[in-house]
Parts: sequence; structure tokens; C-alpha cells
Amino acid sequence: MKFHIQSDLCDGIVILDPAVLEEMDERFLDAFNIYLDPDGTSELIYDFPEEEWRTVYERETAPVREFLEQGKMWIKLLGETDEEYEIIESEDAAMDPLTIRSGKADVVMASELLQCLYYPDLEMERLAELTPDPGNYRIGNPKDGVIVYKKVG
Repeated sequence: MKFHIQSDLCDGIVILDPAVLEEMDERFLDAFNIYLDPDGTSELIYDFPEEEWRTVYERETAPVREFLEQGKMWIKLLGETDEEYEIIESEDAAMDPLTIRSGKADVVMASELLQCLYYPDLEMERLAELTPDPGNYRIGNPKDGVIVYKKVG
């Protein structure tokens, strides 16, 4: 499946089972905003005066990193970009866990996900919709423009 990405700074490609959206509370949303800015280039730095951004980042993004480690979502952080991406099933060594319970996986921009979580009445614009069998997957981005996944176990 191919799709085109246009991104400004502090965004990313997210793949997740829509069933996990209900687990994203306000604490998660605040942490996710910070997670999208690993270099401290946004106005969020002003919320933490007199603190080093790396310290803030490590502390405040813990809920997101835990979510990722549990395989509830996958993200590839992006800077400014305008390019094609493709998602393919492959035996290549994919790195990160992703669990699909519902048999659906949405591919969305991180900024779109945040906007729709803050404003639930909005309809989320998806880059792609996948229908993998429920189960555990490994997913990664071994080369630019191609995201690979494989079912494990």
C-alpha cells in the first residue's frame, strides 16, 4: 500500500489499531505532543522554563514510550518532508512491536491523530487502512520510504 506524505516539523506517521484510541487520555495527549518534538524546536519549550529539554523529554514522554513498547502503536517521527511511502509485508527484520486486536490498522499523521483526539467530533483523515489478521506483529522502517511488517507468533 502506497501513500504520499507532506509534513512540517514535529510530525510523524502513526500505525495503530483503532481499538486503542480509547486508551489515549489527556495525560497521553500531553506526552504525545512533547514526543513529537525530540529536539525542542516548538513552543512547548516555554512550558518548561529553566529545564533542559532532554530532561523534560525523557520525563514527560514516558506514557508514550510505554504505549510504544507495549505494541499499542508504531510511529516514525518526521521532519519536513514531501515523499511517497509504502507499507509491505516482509520477512526482513522489523524492529518494533505492534498488536492488532480488531483486524484493522489505521495509518495516520500524528498531527491528525492529536487533532481528532482533542476534538472527537472530527473525522480522522487516514493515509491508509490495513486489514491484517489479529495478532502480534513486528514493524519497522529499514529504508527510507518503505515500512515493513511481519506477523510473529
